[in-house]
Amino acid sequence: MSATLLREPATFPVGAAEIVAQPETQPVIQLDHVHKTYTMGDVEVHALRGISLTIRAGEFVAIMGASGSGKSTTMNIIGCLDRPTRGHYILDGQDVSEMSKDERADIRCQKVGFVFQGFNLLTRTSAHENVELPM
Repeated sequence: MSATLLREPATFPVGAAEIVAQPETQPVIQLDHVHKTYTMGDVEVHALRGISLTIRAGEFVAIMGASGSGKSTTMNIIGCLDRPTRGHYILDGQDVSEMSKDERADIRCQKVGFVFQGFNLLTRTSAHENVELPM
């Protein structure tokens, strides 16, 4: 199974004209031969096997694939929630592959935002209060 990457240059309407982000822009996210292996008892699960990906400023990207294809693992690495077992992850020119949990938390605070699919809001709290809580 493999995940599919859909990529489209960003377009921004300006009056009657359009500005299209050029592919020469600086990479914001770079995964270089990233592997992720989870150990469950005596079993090793190879969730990612050598993924390389470059996302440049202004691009809109969707990662799609079947269950078990590595989408969530890839997003956890991109979001600095997890580290690759092998390979490098460069975020905005900075290698975050070997950073500690605290250093990755600082990066998340400064550069990464999440919109979760579900189950992460407190049910008896308003949307505003849910957003306020981590602050």
